[in-house]
Amino acid sequence: MSTFKKIIKSLLGYIAFVFFKINNSRSSNNKGGVFPLILHDVPTDQTVYLKELLIQLKKENNILDPKDFISVIKGKLNINHTHGVLTFDDGFYSNYTFAKEVLNPLGIKAIFFVVTEFIDSHRKNRSVQEEFIKKNYFLGKLPSDININQIQPMSWENLSELVSMGHTIGSHTKSHLRLSEIDKENLLKEEIIDSGNRIEEMLKIKVEHFAFPFGDIKSINKGALDIARTRYNYIFSGVRGRNIFGTDPLTIRRESLNPGDSYSYNRFIAAGGLSFYYWRDRRRLDAMVS
Repeated sequence: MSTFKKIIKSLLGYIAFVFFKINNSRSSNNKGGVFPLILHDVPTDQTVYLKELLIQLKKENNILDPKDFISVIKGKLNINHTHGVLTFDDGFYSNYTFAKEVLNPLGIKAIFFVVTEFIDSHRKNRSVQEEFIKKNYFLGKLPSDININQIQPMSWENLSELVSMGHTIGSHTKSHLRLSEIDKENLLKEEIIDSGNRIEEMLKIKVEHFAFPFGDIKSINKGALDIARTRYNYIFSGVRGRNIFGTDPLTIRRESLNPGDSYSYNRFIAAGGLSFYYWRDRRRLDAMVS
């Protein structure tokens, strides 16, 4: 992104954030809600930025423990303002180090959605890992700002340590395929069900959480969702929106953060600033389980 575009986006983010906070505070219909936040790989040069962002979000919105988030949508925990809950997708080693160095000192617990084939590649050579990253995460074309030499998977030992720290592990499928494009039921079950079973086998924990790869509405369909609901209690999308008591646990919405954007813009996103734009996608998602 050019410097000019960054400045414009930062300025728009600040204006939008201020407007949203004022409007949100005046709304008599605002009864609180939770916006789960998505992060992926955390390069070393983004650690300080993300730490500061999380400190700000924790002060402004509070960041819930995943267990408390589930209590909110079940109606067992009442909240009266906006909250967040942190999630990491894919299973990058940088997520493990970020949890140890940043999340634990801040007292933040997160859900780590991992791709089991990527985790299994930990003991394989780098060429195998890099090919997997290029093909399965970036569909064969790496973004210009990605340094693949710095990206590697977590190990099962890393995940076990995250569990001991109080974090939650969920499935992000076996190999990160776009499930809406798969028409073979046996392959869908392998991606969705077998991945959860693999995590349970390796970590000796119960796996109740699942997140769709890519996560947009075009990457989700009823067939894949119907299979996922037979295995998991909580299914996460990448469709933006607020989660409240009454939100179906099979259609959880999430907000994607971008460390390349300004603090104000990401704070705007974390407070659901763009969620209004996705109401049609939420309606389509809800219809898949109705």
